Amino acid sequence: MKSGETWYEILEISSEASSEEIRLAYFELARKYHPDTNPGDLAREWFFQIQQAYETLSDPKKRHDYDESIRGRKILKDTIGITVKYSTASIPRLNEPQVIYAMIEMNSLVDLDRTKIPQNHLCLVIDKSTSMKGSRIEMVKENIIQFVEKLKPTDVISIVAFNDRADLLLSPTKVSDINFISEKLSAIKCSGSTEIYTGLKSGFDLLWGNNTAGVRKQLILLTDGHTYGDEEACYGLAQKLQSRGIILSGLGIGHEWNDDFLDRLSGLTGGTSTFISSTQDLRNYIHKLSESVSITAAENISYDFQSDEGIITNYMYRLSPDVSVLPLEKPMPLGEIYFNKKSVYLMSFTIPPVRQKQTTVILVKGKIRYQPSAHADRKMRLFVNLALGVEGTEPNLNPPQEIVEALARISVYQMQEKANSDVKNGDFNKAVARLGSISTQLFKLGNPDMAQKVMQEADLIKTSGKYSKDGDKQLKYGTRALLSPEIEERVS
Repeated sequence: MKSGETWYEILEISSEASSEEIRLAYFELARKYHPDTNPGDLAREWFFQIQQAYETLSDPKKRHDYDESIRGRKILKDTIGITVKYSTASIPRLNEPQVIYAMIEMNSLVDLDRTKIPQNHLCLVIDKSTSMKGSRIEMVKENIIQFVEKLKPTDVISIVAFNDRADLLLSPTKVSDINFISEKLSAIKCSGSTEIYTGLKSGFDLLWGNNTAGVRKQLILLTDGHTYGDEEACYGLAQKLQSRGIILSGLGIGHEWNDDFLDRLSGLTGGTSTFISSTQDLRNYIHKLSESVSITAAENISYDFQSDEGIITNYMYRLSPDVSVLPLEKPMPLGEIYFNKKSVYLMSFTIPPVRQKQTTVILVKGKIRYQPSAHADRKMRLFVNLALGVEGTEPNLNPPQEIVEALARISVYQMQEKANSDVKNGDFNKAVARLGSISTQLFKLGNPDMAQKVMQEADLIKTSGKYSKDGDKQLKYGTRALLSPEIEERVS
């Protein structure tokens, strides 16, 4: 038990937890630390503390007396609030599969206290292979300096440069030492091939080896190429990063990098991949990143859930504040929650035919875990179940407008993904037809510039059987950006 830790913190719940949440938290932790399955003195001590916490908090009188005894101490309350909207008010009793959507909105329940903003340690892992030589590496160097200048003086930055081997270019250094950082950046010389695992492993070791308490850590990968043969090792490393609460963001520069790989790599940690085609793209990313690192309310958020038998989770998209296609892993990494910004997610489920006497369909039953940014050494959980009653035999034709609009944008993005697959498979006529439909939808959504770009790419595919140099990535990341309701609001 950590010094000053309360029974609530032992059970990883807030002081506002219900009796059912206390019970669920206890049984989960008791299974994890029970001496029969987890021998050792440390596990035995934890199990004893967990039992004491449950015996106190499960008894209303003991809990009241305990709450009185710790009155005046700062006790963690829930940092994030959750609301859920469904595509239907109830599920009709149909003898066929149905698709149901759930929109989850999360927001911070606490106000930003700038005196409690944690120190940030950002590790930049920079590709220095031959293809980065010239304007690309110079663009990266220039924008890193601009990024460093936007951080708090107490924040820390480290830099790993890699090709087929990794070099620690800059050990953890406070950003106030801007001249030293600039000097180290200027020393990057490009040569060799690209082996991303080498760079990631060095960055991971650096972040994990620096065990300063209360420091928020993030890894940012910048690359312009493919990695070959070490993809699975990279994914394994990403899962380790996620388990330690470290988000990886991937920046792909130019048109030759593997977007599917970078998508999955970053998604496994709750991060995002970003397409950088120009200096302005990188500046925009740097600006957004420098803002977000100082307004994080909760981090290392994941959703661990189970569904009723036969229910399939089709996908989960993060729509806001940044867009990502989340990997269907369990637990599912959700990213971070920011002060004064909603985080919006959309889940899609296919449910089997409703049984004759079934009254409720449990889409998911589980818990969302997170760490409050102001208390990074504490873990919290919220029990979140998504369920609907069974009623009637007619489908609901009036889903919430937010879900209707989100599905319209998602259909455009998914059509683009299918068109991309058509091109790869040599089915050019089908790709051109899909792109025509996408262009029409984009005009309807009020995005004529992107619609015109889609038609240009369709014409090129019709005549040459391929996209323009970076056309596939422009369409992918352009239509993905439209998934955010914030983008639609700006467009309209």
